[in-house]
Amino acid sequence: MASKLKIFVVDTGPLITLAAAGSLDYLLYVDGAEIVIPDAVLYEATHDASRLGASDILAWAQDHRDRVEFAPTQAYRIFDAARANDPGVRQPNLGEQAAVEIIEQPGRLGPDEQGVLLCEESAVLRRITVLDRDRIVEISTVDFLNILEQEGRIQSVDAVLDLALQAGRKPGSKQHLPDKSSDLQNAIQNLVRRPSAT
Repeated sequence: MASKLKIFVVDTGPLITLAAAGSLDYLLYVDGAEIVIPDAVLYEATHDASRLGASDILAWAQDHRDRVEFAPTQAYRIFDAARANDPGVRQPNLGEQAAVEIIEQPGRLGPDEQGVLLCEESAVLRRITVLDRDRIVEISTVDFLNILEQEGRIQSVDAVLDLALQAGRKPGSKQHLPDKSSDLQNAIQNLVRRPSAT
């Protein structure tokens, strides 16, 4: 059974929703979890400075380089090189492509780690072919917030979603965890739980 949690933010949805609600730090509320954000996902969330949450996400990323890995990918390097020649170039599903590349890197998921793909719209899980795919689970922003609420890390999921709505962000309402086995749900919950006081 995995004893550590690695959270991969595999599309822009969670970043934008949490930024709109002033709640990006919630990504850091899981003690000991490593947070990995592919470079292309960060780019897609922030390259348009007028986009909702873009400046907050950039500031948060700068402030938390010690806690969050902004993982470089070949997918983004190729795109960035093409953009240097043609600033108008577009790459559909760039963030998803970069996320798959990161997750499939050898050794990216340690032998004692459970991987969590945090997303709102992505279909990354269907594209992953790594051997330890059974240790990877996809959850939505709402799933993540529900876990934090159940563990007493935040007061109210609804309050977070209301703040995002007030800022102009309609968060995704999809939930993945209720479709998972109770054993898997409990395993994720246990990894998020605060360590017992000694």
